[in-house]
Amino acid sequence: MEHPGRLIVLNGTSSSGKSTLVKALQARLDGPWLGVGIDTVVFALPKAYLDQPLWSEVFRYVPAEPGAPAPFRIETGELGVRLVHGLHAMVAALVSAGHDVIVDHVLLDADWLADLRARIGESDLLLVGVRCPLEVVVERERNRRDRTIGQAAAQHDVIHRGGYDIEVDTSILAPPDAAAAIAAVVERRASLSRT
Repeated sequence: MEHPGRLIVLNGTSSSGKSTLVKALQARLDGPWLGVGIDTVVFALPKAYLDQPLWSEVFRYVPAEPGAPAPFRIETGELGVRLVHGLHAMVAALVSAGHDVIVDHVLLDADWLADLRARIGESDLLLVGVRCPLEVVVERERNRRDRTIGQAAAQHDVIHRGGYDIEVDTSILAPPDAAAAIAAVVERRASLSRT
């Protein structure tokens, strides 16, 4: 059996800088770290599922109560749940086969982290909170042409449930600096496991 790989999960809202951070980590860490994420499986869907009415089988945008910080809340559809569980199974298989993996994730539902942990078993998991103030992610979202406006706000107060091994704030740290902070934890863990 292969020696299991290591796993880094970056949990943050849309437009928080996770994809850029994955690339910075791949450049900083030794070895061939694979970068996968929720977008890997979502954008593998046929194009028809990325638009309404089929998109609601993946995620539904439900109008928020008046005065809420976001225009809608996000509910996961049946297909979305299967995609997330499939992502977790894929990540677990890669780690089990000896690959080091960085996952760009939005842990929208409370049980998703437990599902991932159950699938990876005793494999080394580094859980990273990718933080960014609401006003910054909203501005980033507005400046990008490939984002659903309001998505970051809908995720902002929902996805961070604590329990992180390390947190980085991408409004303060440039990607190489955030990657260096995370890499220091990865390297410290690697040196401890060798002793």
